Amino acid sequence: MKKAYLHNIKYAINKGFRLVIRDGEDGELLTKTYGYKEAKEAIESVDFTYIKWQRPTTEAEQSETGHLFKTLAVFAVILDYDQEPDETIADYGCNEYSEAWCHDYEMDCYQGRQYEQ
Repeated sequence: MKKAYLHNIKYAINKGFRLVIRDGEDGELLTKTYGYKEAKEAIESVDFTYIKWQRPTTEAEQSETGHLFKTLAVFAVILDYDQEPDETIADYGCNEYSEAWCHDYEMDCYQGRQYEQ
C-alpha cells in the first residue's frame, strides 16, 4: 500500500497544484513547489507537517483579495515509527478537493490500482 502522503503529493502535482509545506511545530515554511522530490524531502525532514494545495488566482480574485494563490485544501502529515501507510495523513478539512483525493487514494489502495512509491 502506498503511503498516503506520497500519494497526496503525486495527486496534487498531477492536478497542477502548487504544494506549500510547513513545519507543523512552528509553522516555518519548508518549501513551495510543484515538484515531487522537493515536497517529499521537505515532509520527511520533520515529524509533523502541513501540506497546502494551491492554485494561481484569477485576475478577478487577485483584484478582490490581493493574493496570487488560493488555498484549496490542507492536510496534516505525521510520520511516526511503524505506522500503517494510510495513517501518514493524520487530518484534513473536508471539501471537494480533499474528498476527491481521498476517493482516489482508496481506489489505488483497495481496488488494485498501484503507483510506484
